[in-house]
Amino acid sequence: MKSENKQSITSPFCFASFLLVIALCGVLVNLPKAQCADAQTVGLWHLDEVEPADYMEITPDATGYNHGTLGGEPPPTLVEGKFGKALSFRQSSFVYVPIAFLVGFPPTPKPIYIPVSPNLDIKKELKIEAWINVQAFTNATYNNIVVKCTRTGPEVEDVTRVFGLAVKPSLEQEEVGVLSGCVYTDSSGFNEILTAEPVIPLNQWINVAFTRTSAGMHLYVNGEEQNVKAIEGVQNPSGSIINGTEVYIGHDSEVIIDEVKISDLAPEKQVLSSQIDIGNNLLIAIVIAVVAFATAWVLRKAIQMWVIYSKSRK
Repeated sequence: MKSENKQSITSPFCFASFLLVIALCGVLVNLPKAQCADAQTVGLWHLDEVEPADYMEITPDATGYNHGTLGGEPPPTLVEGKFGKALSFRQSSFVYVPIAFLVGFPPTPKPIYIPVSPNLDIKKELKIEAWINVQAFTNATYNNIVVKCTRTGPEVEDVTRVFGLAVKPSLEQEEVGVLSGCVYTDSSGFNEILTAEPVIPLNQWINVAFTRTSAGMHLYVNGEEQNVKAIEGVQNPSGSIINGTEVYIGHDSEVIIDEVKISDLAPEKQVLSSQIDIGNNLLIAIVIAVVAFATAWVLRKAIQMWVIYSKSRK
């Protein structure tokens, strides 16, 4: 009596290969579809349109790299802005832009990150700017305009601020707030500055900006540099800005935001464009190689199963 030897085509290696293909294909979906004329601009969100994408809604990035997903309850809504339409944020609403996904497969002692939009990992000199119309100040520590974070775990609180531009209520005046900017570097840790005086009015469109350059961190309102004070760390921190996993626009804020822009003021110092081009080509090569290998492996197993089945029929 012949014993029937059943063998599964799906092995752990094959399953892992297909997972890798899916993950890499997900990254390739986010490859740039357009190039911004300004070489320093790495993210530009006009926030004037919302598009359906499967079960989500997104607001596009004009550079083509970093489309944002609307989130929160309720999510941001389109309203009249400074230039056409803009997004209105309630305290729990936000726009989420992934930089890298934190994954747990396969399990390792250290976190594993799948890159999605690495051009937002600015190392040296940066600028964040936006038009804002603050409706009210919340009691959150940061009324965020734009913040980049790095995630180290699955919980909401498992994040560290990497760089950001935010508003805070003034302790001196109820109807005016202060502007905040921060960076986290690999040698100086977390550093934050505030405007020395309240400069953020309610219900008024203003342009706000934060820069980190070789001369330190600076804040601007309507194009004018503001006097600042360091409330944590120093105004001119040393070292490179650490990498992050995500960017949020408008979280913990009651604000209308228009024309958000993030710029790398010294792209030549990290040769970011060439790294991205090489990365895209490498990803394509890896996907092709993995698909070809996985397909060949499955065909080989299928042929073996057919041969075994044919012999068992005789």
